Amino acid sequence: MIDPNTLLYLSRADIESLALTADEVESAIEGAYRGLHEGGAASVPKSGFDTTPATFFHAMPARYDAMETVGIKWIGTAPNAALGLPHINALIVLSDLKTAVVRAVMDGIAITAVRPAAVSLVAARRLARRDSSRISFVACGVQALAHLNVFAAAFPIRHVTCHSRRAESAQAFAATVRERGFDATVVTDPRAAIDGQDIIVSSVPRAVGLVPTLDPAWLSPGSFASAADLGRSWRCAGLRKLDLLATDNRIQSREAAASGVLPWSGEYDTELSELAADAHPGRTTPAQRAFFIHPGLGLGDIAIAALAFRRAQELGIGTLLPR
Repeated sequence: MIDPNTLLYLSRADIESLALTADEVESAIEGAYRGLHEGGAASVPKSGFDTTPATFFHAMPARYDAMETVGIKWIGTAPNAALGLPHINALIVLSDLKTAVVRAVMDGIAITAVRPAAVSLVAARRLARRDSSRISFVACGVQALAHLNVFAAAFPIRHVTCHSRRAESAQAFAATVRERGFDATVVTDPRAAIDGQDIIVSSVPRAVGLVPTLDPAWLSPGSFASAADLGRSWRCAGLRKLDLLATDNRIQSREAAASGVLPWSGEYDTELSELAADAHPGRTTPAQRAFFIHPGLGLGDIAIAALAFRRAQELGIGTLLPR
């Protein structure tokens, strides 16, 4: 029974202590997007303010009936490295679907870190070749590591290619990758990060004066690319020459394109809810080149947050706060 006089607060350390597995997070994302297709979930495009080319504040609401939850993530990003502060700052609020009582407030940084990788993986299950063994990362930060964690568990990954605007970032990531037993190569030529790869993940952050350096034409037959950076690092005019072009949500992608945040304003062959519900076949031949853009729908964050809240209740983790 929900006590309307208290709510549960989960810190970043609390969420990390829950030790949610990659399989659990993937299942939460897949179930939520299947629910979106079948009417058991809803999410609207993010809204907020872009105060500079590198700084924004967004509200991301969603409803997920299977978890009896309505929630919202509030997120802001800013280039804070020089200040010693995190680049991403986020907070998630969950309310009970039936009573509208606020059940939990939690830090959103850890969830924001894992959600894009889980979304990429759900898409990759349908759009990447199952025998994919070579993965490449364009930008070698938090998202590169999060994607490697989930993709290495789902695909027979053996070789990792690392490319970054900062050579030291690529070198440091490569060292981490080698410690985990993978072969790793650092490349400075953007084409070398694309050509011959099975899976490519781009996660280049917003930056003033950013110029796209990646060409979709470089994708090899049978490859899959996940643009967790909304495609900002890609020359998007060539996307329609690929065999499969997908997004997490058409409505949100159109809104992001209209605002100028997403550089591709054309149509998509499918979206993640259709893939998760098997309403679209995804990849149908080994040679198809597939590309996935996800500007980040709030539904994924709320699905993981609801999972974290349920687990925290089971384990007695978190702090009960009076209203």
